[in-house]
Amino acid sequence: MAKSTAKSLQELKFKTTLGETLDKLNKTRNALAVQSRIRPATINSIVDGSVKTINFETLEAILDALNEFDSTKEFTIDDVVQYDRSDSAK
Repeated sequence: MAKSTAKSLQELKFKTTLGETLDKLNKTRNALAVQSRIRPATINSIVDGSVKTINFETLEAILDALNEFDSTKEFTIDDVVQYDRSDSAK
């Protein structure tokens, strides 16, 4: 069986911001998993940066859930993950 060569967020120039977003909302990873109907393991791998792919349906479900948690702010992709052009991204 061939090993996957896909890199995780930690290995690329992306910084996960979902954990910070959840902290600001005072919501748990599990609450997001329930609201978004995304597996808790997927939410955890995004928050800890070990995820290798994020499909648009997952991203949309997460953003919809975040916007349902707080309708006074419009949450965007930057509230889940950000691209960091510097070499020190982690």
